[in-house]
Amino acid sequence: MNTTEKGNKFEDKVLSLLMKDIKSFSLSMGHESHIKVFKKKKYYSRFRKGDIEFDIAIEVYRDKNIPNYSSLILVECKDYKTAVGVDQINKFLQDVRDLSEGSFTHGLKPIMAVSSRLAKSAYNIALERNVGLIKISDTDGLKWVLNRSFDKYGVNQALSSKDIFIHSDQPNYYNSNWFFYSQNRWFSSFKDYLRDITGQKDECSKSQVVYFSKDTLENIAKEILTKIEYLDGVVCLSDLLSYEVLKSVKLYKDVIPSVHEKSLLGRVDFKSNEIFIYKKEIEDEKRDRFTLAHELSHILLGHSQYLDKDSFEEHDLASIQVLDNSMVAKLEFQANYLASCLLVPSEQLAKAFLKIYSELGLKRRGVFWIYLDNQPENKMIANNVVSKLARYFDVSKSVIKIRLIGFGLLHDERLKVI
Repeated sequence: MNTTEKGNKFEDKVLSLLMKDIKSFSLSMGHESHIKVFKKKKYYSRFRKGDIEFDIAIEVYRDKNIPNYSSLILVECKDYKTAVGVDQINKFLQDVRDLSEGSFTHGLKPIMAVSSRLAKSAYNIALERNVGLIKISDTDGLKWVLNRSFDKYGVNQALSSKDIFIHSDQPNYYNSNWFFYSQNRWFSSFKDYLRDITGQKDECSKSQVVYFSKDTLENIAKEILTKIEYLDGVVCLSDLLSYEVLKSVKLYKDVIPSVHEKSLLGRVDFKSNEIFIYKKEIEDEKRDRFTLAHELSHILLGHSQYLDKDSFEEHDLASIQVLDNSMVAKLEFQANYLASCLLVPSEQLAKAFLKIYSELGLKRRGVFWIYLDNQPENKMIANNVVSKLARYFDVSKSVIKIRLIGFGLLHDERLKVI
């Protein structure tokens, strides 16, 4: 593939990411409004006495009956293996400048879309000149796809534009296939950007995630399990899928992951109401059960109002604790916690724990039922109890351990924070 073909392919990729939002925004503005999109369109510059060609041009009309468009968005696409430098961004800005000094009366909005990164000096110029920046990721796999703008709920604090556009890093909690930064703001979609530059109000009416306490999540699980007539032992996930809210969910098991989905255990698509459980090289029924319970919990908690999709990865199994105060971390914590409540119900856990505790001839020492430190005897006792409960509920030992710690039945002295 030659350089021209490579560039054209990247421009098509950038345009395809924008077009869905462009069409949606055009419809939302009503029949009196219009948006026109062009590739390789030329605009006349009276200073050059000739045409200037732009990779992508987006003309935004407030009213289709008025010939002058209110905004002209010009997108420069750079598919480089190395960093995009000062020369490239300065040339783009010179093209925009020579156009703006002509007879145009509308607002010009320059945007640069890159596949690699920006040199630090180029990044600084972009910020100073209010050039919008789009970073296109190589992956098509989406971990969390937010259907709200990034600056809601303080999510923008978790995103460093410098890291993304200079160092090419991706934030811990976002694995999207593109990032858009302009005028010191993050936008989760091009539609949000169009709405912003045209002065329209954000469609999002909610300002924060509805947050449920642990007790509330325990009660939600108890109510659901009662309705599916669960009594004791292993929770049947087929019965759980018969619960009214989950009846329409389409479940696909043993899905062969694509190249971009190798790290995923499961995925939920809220729009199509589908859950995918991926086939892994090492089979693990307990892991798959928790993955399914996690994705079902997102649906049960109504997280479709905040997310379009969610994916669950191997490292997400490490803990069900809140990792930070971001919106996504809160959503993931709630889904994890409800999943553990559904798979290991509190009343049945207490009953099974006391039975096993008695059968092993254990005695409570002070305030602790089980005290875990580095002493071999204490490690053996804890492992015996946790292992038996894990088999009883058909979940991993880590899930049982977290549940026991949460109820004060197990104290792990080795943990710095419990």
